[in-house]
Amino acid sequence: MGTRRRSTLRDVAQRAGVSVGTASGVFTSNSSVSDEARAAVLAAASEIGYHPRRRQTKEFATGITTFGLLARAEHYVGPSNPFYGPVLYGAQWAVGELGLSLVLETLRDEPSSHHQMPLIVERRQAQGLLLAGYVSAEYITAILRTGTPCVVIDHHAAGVAVDSVCADDHRGGYLATMHLLELGHRDPPPAIITGPSTATSIEARFAGYRDALTESGIPVEDAYVREGRLSAESGRDEMRALLDLTTPPTAVFCCNDNTAIGAIDLLREKGIAVPDEFSVIGYDDIDMAAQTVPRLTTIAVDKEHLGMQAVWNLAQRVRHPQMGVRDTRLRVHLVERSSTAPRT
Repeated sequence: MGTRRRSTLRDVAQRAGVSVGTASGVFTSNSSVSDEARAAVLAAASEIGYHPRRRQTKEFATGITTFGLLARAEHYVGPSNPFYGPVLYGAQWAVGELGLSLVLETLRDEPSSHHQMPLIVERRQAQGLLLAGYVSAEYITAILRTGTPCVVIDHHAAGVAVDSVCADDHRGGYLATMHLLELGHRDPPPAIITGPSTATSIEARFAGYRDALTESGIPVEDAYVREGRLSAESGRDEMRALLDLTTPPTAVFCCNDNTAIGAIDLLREKGIAVPDEFSVIGYDDIDMAAQTVPRLTTIAVDKEHLGMQAVWNLAQRVRHPQMGVRDTRLRVHLVERSSTAPRT
């Protein structure tokens, strides 16, 4: 029997209907590839079993073998973590594509003394470190002082000279709010359920919400702003508080999909039809968003790309430590499903 021919990048490009250059850009650090083309290429690669050849640059061959990833326990793969699971998968994929290893460490509580470093750093197990989610500016600064190159994922540490990779969350918050406004949810204005103030991605979404209202000539009213905990249970609690207002809103922008799922559940419990009587939009486009009843309108974030891009940026930071600090923002887009409708 003959040996099965190994799938090539050209095969992937033909199946995805894109150029070889575009297909190549998906498997490198070329962020100019559109989300649609990236999805088509990754799907084609999966269908035909294509795996890029692992490669090591000259710099990697001289001692760079391992990256580390530091995150809180809730940021690792699990039922309660539908966002960071794909981010971690993307990071693992990109590290493997570079021929490197990835060491994971959990950050439960930041030590009171910033001299107490993660074991990854203390034992010099990794030549570069990915920090997923919120980590304080003081702790990041302490890590950088050890000489360990870092890239922060889904968080922006103000005042710290560290690379970051985030979604364009301000744009996403703006798109979500404008979608509700264009559907006629203007008086009262759409409400928003945010999250912890330490989450800079959530703060950026809130800023997009404010800017969309201001641009539309609608004041931001504190009564329609609720700070949640980014969970379904919190979505239920904050949705209940909004319905108890003297003039309840007719639409809500939830700053993540878990919150939106909880809000829809509470509305169903109260006998309020979504979207006929109340519109709900989420954020992140987790897998469950397409399975809810009704299917959730949301802002899509390419979560795997977040992890991939962070690894690519860290590789470049290790190779070129003197280059300027980079704040990389990935595009987001509206996914319109069945949980929003024109106000009647």
